[in-house]
Amino acid sequence: MANDALPGRVYLAVILIGLLPAWMILLPLDITSDPQDWQVFVRANSFAVPLAQIVFVLLAMGSTFSPFQSIKSLPRTTKAALLILVVVSFIISFQGEKDYLLASIGMFKLGIAGLFFLALISLRTNFGIPFLLRLWVCIGIGTISFALLWAIHIFVISPQGEDWVTRIPGVNNVRHTGHFALAGVVAGLFAVIAFRDSTNTWLRWVLPLLLGSTGLGLALWTGSRGPLLASLVTMFATICIASRHRKIVATFCVASALAATAAVALLPVPHPIYGIAGATGMADVSAAGEQDVSSGRTVLWAGAIDKISQRPLLGWGVNQFLVSGPSKPVSFFHPHNFPLQLIFSGGIVSLLLSFFIVVPTLRRWKWPYINGPSAAGVGGVVGILTYSLYDGSLYFSYPITTFLIAIATSIAPASEQRDRDMSGLPVRTG
Repeated sequence: MANDALPGRVYLAVILIGLLPAWMILLPLDITSDPQDWQVFVRANSFAVPLAQIVFVLLAMGSTFSPFQSIKSLPRTTKAALLILVVVSFIISFQGEKDYLLASIGMFKLGIAGLFFLALISLRTNFGIPFLLRLWVCIGIGTISFALLWAIHIFVISPQGEDWVTRIPGVNNVRHTGHFALAGVVAGLFAVIAFRDSTNTWLRWVLPLLLGSTGLGLALWTGSRGPLLASLVTMFATICIASRHRKIVATFCVASALAATAAVALLPVPHPIYGIAGATGMADVSAAGEQDVSSGRTVLWAGAIDKISQRPLLGWGVNQFLVSGPSKPVSFFHPHNFPLQLIFSGGIVSLLLSFFIVVPTLRRWKWPYINGPSAAGVGGVVGILTYSLYDGSLYFSYPITTFLIAIATSIAPASEQRDRDMSGLPVRTG
């Protein structure tokens, strides 16, 4: 049963996860022009995210969450496939000439993310929309907090030249700010539907537009085509899905886009890749060929496919792309494509096991649930999955976190889950 009032520890958990972009800057003390090795290590591995997830799990355990009970409640097929996947992943990742540190970090993050997801599902089931609303609003505020801390960072270090690309607080590259941008857009979509009946103008329009326009503005100003496309896909998907709220969602999308464009048009363009021209592709009209248009992705994908063909069944191991993947156009931590990333890490075996983990579980939870603001969660899932086809949105810890939250947002409420109709059709009520 959903409750309007949340326990104090649940509020704390919500704030902790919502403000992750700020913690990603503050944990490594990343407002400096010359970070130390430990700061770079903490920032590069986004250790603030799994640390926050661990605290979230502990707070949830003090409320309604039991890890053992949650695992026990999973479908038998899911539990069997999950056990096999864990064992196989350990064997593949810790044998031969592998980078054991990278493998350990990858396995650690995946394990913590799994526990976080189960805790998230528990809180969503017990506290419903009030919990999700506070969580998404805090996520949107997290995007705003990142923008403010970045502004402070710019004032402190006065970046020059390539600093605008590679010296961004909390992340390793300006393109990674797109993960925060997309999260802000989803937060705005959820808020505008959740507050649709409010008589308070600040809640009904000002807050959602602030969240959405900040996300879009961040993507536009940094010249990031990837998150801009993912944001537009998310908006379009939500408009299509939220049939009963289509007018208000469409109005939100148009107003957010106009506000973001107007604000960005007034800001300086500190680097050639920044600005509206870069974000919309107009800066690339003179590109010489396909490699330029894709920013080298086609070369990277071809190299990844070649590596996969060498070990198609079991792959190369968790988090091994940097050391075992292709070196052209340069070495990366991931192939900028989630299906390739999954098959490279664990081969066809991991792909099949993932299917038997995900599908029975989502059927048990009656996903997708598209009633009310949960439609924004489905839109977020679609947008992040689209983003993962050409970037690392399902490699890095923060966007994985928002992806899991989007899934949890769009599962059926507890009352609907108790209905044993397993038709697999989207749930609609009221």
